[in-house]
Amino acid sequence: MTKTSEVYDYRENWPPYTYRDYPDIKPEAYKSFIKFLNTENTSGKLMELQPWVSVCDSRCAFCYFPTTASNKVEIEEYLDLLKKELAMYAKTKYVKTSVFDEIVLGGGTPSVLSAEQIIDLLNFCKANFTTNSEYFIKVSGSSKTLALQKIKKLADYGVYQIDIGAQTFDDKLRKALCLPDSAADVEEAIKYARKLGLVVCVDLMYNLPGQTMESWKATLKKTIKLDAEVDAYSLHVDPGTILEKMIKNGTAPPQGNAEYEKQMFLTAHKMLIEAGYKAVGHDRYSRVEWHMRENCLNNWPWGGILTTGAGCFMGYLQKFSYSNIENITDYMETVRSEKLPICKLSESTVEDMMRRTMTRLYLRLPVSKKEFVEKFNTTPEQIFPQQLAKLQEKGLIEIDDQEIRTTKLGETYKGNIAWEFAPSQQIK
Repeated sequence: MTKTSEVYDYRENWPPYTYRDYPDIKPEAYKSFIKFLNTENTSGKLMELQPWVSVCDSRCAFCYFPTTASNKVEIEEYLDLLKKELAMYAKTKYVKTSVFDEIVLGGGTPSVLSAEQIIDLLNFCKANFTTNSEYFIKVSGSSKTLALQKIKKLADYGVYQIDIGAQTFDDKLRKALCLPDSAADVEEAIKYARKLGLVVCVDLMYNLPGQTMESWKATLKKTIKLDAEVDAYSLHVDPGTILEKMIKNGTAPPQGNAEYEKQMFLTAHKMLIEAGYKAVGHDRYSRVEWHMRENCLNNWPWGGILTTGAGCFMGYLQKFSYSNIENITDYMETVRSEKLPICKLSESTVEDMMRRTMTRLYLRLPVSKKEFVEKFNTTPEQIFPQQLAKLQEKGLIEIDDQEIRTTKLGETYKGNIAWEFAPSQQIK
């Protein structure tokens, strides 16, 4: 067995095929996408609907999301145009023949909206899109804008899950990261939501500047005690963020090295698994059965996430992946003109879809050989012999007659595994 330290020099935390890789939209690509939308959805896969409210009342130091300050947006006008964009999709044949089992209100910080505005938007989605008998509603927010009464109204309406960007329960780190609320505020919101029967999922970050292993363990222990689901991300300091500037000018310490980051990941993985969580998707740890079978996850890359709103970047409908115009003013103007506000659009080739299918390993999902043959009339071994042999030799994957799956060691390097299947021009 290969020693962990000899597998890769670093852990790759993001896979290929993210919105950063999509080309700028071209007229012929837009025309092809519109043509696709006028076809019937015969995939048989349930989909996820994501209206984004890309508005925040403050900006966290690490945030790279294309958001706009709430005091610079006419919220009602934005919501009207968001509904207009949603309606443009709802009228297409593809969406009319699609069934959704999740409505996820993302952003941004959608909880800057009033409970009434959130409920009105959700009602619009339910009225204009087909949901199955068992569908779930998720709303993202921060404890600063999730007043307890707002949480109560959302619970009474039927919201299933609230996602909170907790990041850390260390108040010293929270202040350094410009997080808008205290650890106590976050804890109060989680406790109240859980008391009402809501599922709560918290984003947690590790390898923060100045974060000790003791601080990280304390945050994990607190999260486990609060009975929250976990999305555990390694911090990536993106260019142009407040945090990047802070590190460069010395007002914030640098991150830990690659080995320290790996140890923080392994610590979290061990603590959460021992606490009864299951590793799900790319960074989720859950004790909720629903998360084990979410269609937008398990059907990758053959399902779909219909994403809307300024700056949204997680949209994919089978072979098409897209992101929207980031500037909220330009977004609104484009929607007013009756045009889909897409700024980047990728149309995958058959080879691309083969590579995307292999990134199921990054999502902690097996690659079914039977499905691969059904889709492509060939086997993974015939298309990717060198990659699979290399990963087997490193002890990162197992292959049998039915499927390809990651090993326990592969769990640590699932991002690196995904990059092995990237086109050569993408490989770093």
